[in-house]
Amino acid sequence: MSIIKLNNFEVKKMQEAQFLNGLYIFIILILSIATIILIKYSISLRSYLKEFMKVSKDISNKQFDSRVKGQMSGEMGIFANNFNSMIDTINITIKDITDKNMQLKSIMQSVSHGILAIDTKGKILLINDLAKIMVDGNQKLIPEGKNIRQFIQNQIVLDSIIYNMSGENSTVIQKNISKDTIYKIKIDPVHFEDTDAVIGFIINIENVTEYVKLENMRKEFVANVSHELKTPITSIKGFVETLKMTDNLDDDTKNRFLTIIENEATRLTRLIDDILLLSTIENKTKKKVEKVDLFEVFEEVHEVVNYIAKKKNIKVKYEFKNKDIDLWEYSGYIRQILLNIISNAIKYTGENGSVNIKQYIKAKKVFIEVKDNGIGIPQEDIDRIFERFYRVDKARSRSVGGTGLGLAITKHMVKALNGNIKVESELGVGSKFIIELPFNTELAKKVS
Repeated sequence: MSIIKLNNFEVKKMQEAQFLNGLYIFIILILSIATIILIKYSISLRSYLKEFMKVSKDISNKQFDSRVKGQMSGEMGIFANNFNSMIDTINITIKDITDKNMQLKSIMQSVSHGILAIDTKGKILLINDLAKIMVDGNQKLIPEGKNIRQFIQNQIVLDSIIYNMSGENSTVIQKNISKDTIYKIKIDPVHFEDTDAVIGFIINIENVTEYVKLENMRKEFVANVSHELKTPITSIKGFVETLKMTDNLDDDTKNRFLTIIENEATRLTRLIDDILLLSTIENKTKKKVEKVDLFEVFEEVHEVVNYIAKKKNIKVKYEFKNKDIDLWEYSGYIRQILLNIISNAIKYTGENGSVNIKQYIKAKKVFIEVKDNGIGIPQEDIDRIFERFYRVDKARSRSVGGTGLGLAITKHMVKALNGNIKVESELGVGSKFIIELPFNTELAKKVS
């Protein structure tokens, strides 16, 4: 056996080699562990990034119920929580905006006028259904986001908006859209908060056709009333002055003047009574509602008009197919309707003429036809005979004692009973008035 003796240098060198080998092994071990940790962290990070990408894609597709899932710790966990909180905030904000938008649209749809909101360049922001119809909107386009020039097809409305949307103050215009349609267009600028900067316009479109017609009728009514009242008053005043200024009038002349004054006063009273009656009907003053026997009311009217007819040798014939009909009415309306129509037929029928009254039931409604062989009505006047103070033959109307309000009163009474009235006539041949009254009216419900 041989023993190898090493000197100190060799021993030291061997120890250094062993140390380096251990160090290398330690470094390799550390690097291996770090690599494993980095690989694991990279895999987790990639998984987290995929999760964030998936959720962000869901949010961009408006799937606001999507959330970042998984147990994340540290800064990634804080980031995930903040990301989910941000989604919650966005979701709440969008829901709030959506609810307010729905409320605004509901309000706009419930408005009885056409409402249109546009920006300063004419782009439509909001529009209700009525406005779409009133502006003849292009049905092939969704209006929101489109320019008014693309959507609005009614040129009069479009020109009115474009011409007046540049101002900083509200503008109101009234336009005849067609022969029978009138619009009032109000354009209000929308200012940014409390500044003078205009950021858009609210356009209110209202159909004022009926209002304008009623206003014209009111003006015409006032003019006609003034004229109708002035005529008898002037006549009365003239004859009174003549009587006062003339001392030596004979009794016959004096009596003739007094008779004229009495007739004019009677006519004036009748005119005032008719005006008050028409006003009462139009104002829907509370009236007594009652059930009446139609044939019984007709018999009362027939007794009155038959006396007048006999003076002109006019035969009044009637045919009631149903004599047991009860109708709800406002007190005296049906009697007045029948009296006005039948007496009119007698007034405008010559001597030895005839007036035929026919009653029948059709589609749960009562029809009453009054036909005469009198002077008839020209075709151009038929649509206007129910207007107040409208007379086909003014001289003849006054000679038979008409105030010009009889048919207007009749029509309003029929309408108040939820009925309808129309006329068929031919000049020189005669006229036929057709009254239509329902069995079951709203009047019955008021007293049931």
